[in-house]
Amino acid sequence: MFLLQCLLAACRREPLPEPECDGLVMLSLDTKAPGDPRTFRVALFDWNDEFTGRTGSYCTTTQAHTDANTGTTRTWLNPCRVNDAGTAMKDGSTEAAADLSDADTGGQWGLRWGGYVSNNPSWPWNVSLAVVSPAVPVHPEPAAPSEPMYAYVNWTPGAALFISDPAGATFTGTWLDGEYVYTSSTKVPALRERRASVTVHIECGDLDEGYVQSVTLTNHITSARYYLMEKTPYARGFSYADGHFTTAGEVLYDCGAGDPQHLEKANGDYWNSAMIYFPEAAYSENSLESIRPEFIVMLGSDKAKPFKARVVLNQDLTAMTHYTLSLRISKAIVYATLTASATWDAGGTMTVLDEPSDNVGSFSLEAAWNDGGSHDATDVVTTP
Repeated sequence: MFLLQCLLAACRREPLPEPECDGLVMLSLDTKAPGDPRTFRVALFDWNDEFTGRTGSYCTTTQAHTDANTGTTRTWLNPCRVNDAGTAMKDGSTEAAADLSDADTGGQWGLRWGGYVSNNPSWPWNVSLAVVSPAVPVHPEPAAPSEPMYAYVNWTPGAALFISDPAGATFTGTWLDGEYVYTSSTKVPALRERRASVTVHIECGDLDEGYVQSVTLTNHITSARYYLMEKTPYARGFSYADGHFTTAGEVLYDCGAGDPQHLEKANGDYWNSAMIYFPEAAYSENSLESIRPEFIVMLGSDKAKPFKARVVLNQDLTAMTHYTLSLRISKAIVYATLTASATWDAGGTMTVLDEPSDNVGSFSLEAAWNDGGSHDATDVVTTP
């Protein structure tokens, strides 16, 4: 009787590797996931940690159902239509309201499951789920169907992207309003942002006064892949060995036609950059030397003959942690330290820390200077 009901009620996916129902997977939300109205993309991996190519999108609005036989009430996330940015949609061209109350929550947007994850019906039914929020696309690699298959999401520093660790799951089927659906044993796993932030802080060290002409960040990672599941040759997380990342320079400060920023030690003057985001990474490891962030600081009161200091950040950056990179100007050296000054949780709340500073190093200027002067500095080379 069960097989007959499945064949009559399930959607007509042909050929099916087994006569099982291909139904919607209903998911609950872990309490440690981000708050506020959000969307989620759920990716399905097979028993061998390979990406199945199956994903589904959900949002934080919910539906509840009480089982007539057991009296058990289950609350599930609604499936949700989204665009490529992971924004909930009312229809194909209109964004949903901020509270997602009018989002398209049709079941076709959710993850589908049929008791199998490949065209080989002899494989076990062990699966894993990984989740990203917002519900941005999960990309397969290689792009064409192949075995093994990996899965990644594209990361950029300017967007908050929460990513879960993979979690094992099993699905229990039941009939609901004439449709066969599956309830996942695993809730949407706890999600974490995978970026760190840095503020550059400049003040006088041995000097009584100093001048800051410009601060430029080079080698800033502007896009990268984050792999959702560890599967040789990819580790879970950001991958740099494959070359699938981009870098660019970014001007953090430039006095332009105006006067350089004047800092007087007696007044406690300082300059702070805006917050800069980086992917979490063990920048201390030699293998990542080529992608270490580098800050070019131009100093001195004479803009035609500045002093240059190159400060390379060679310390590890942990996800969801804010750091202060302190640069103290002396006559021939810039002393650099890095301090983890705050953290934020999945909801975005900042928690102030009192952590000791790590010594990033001492970085020589191109020439020594006197207080407030530009003695023996090098002429600026300009490109016509």
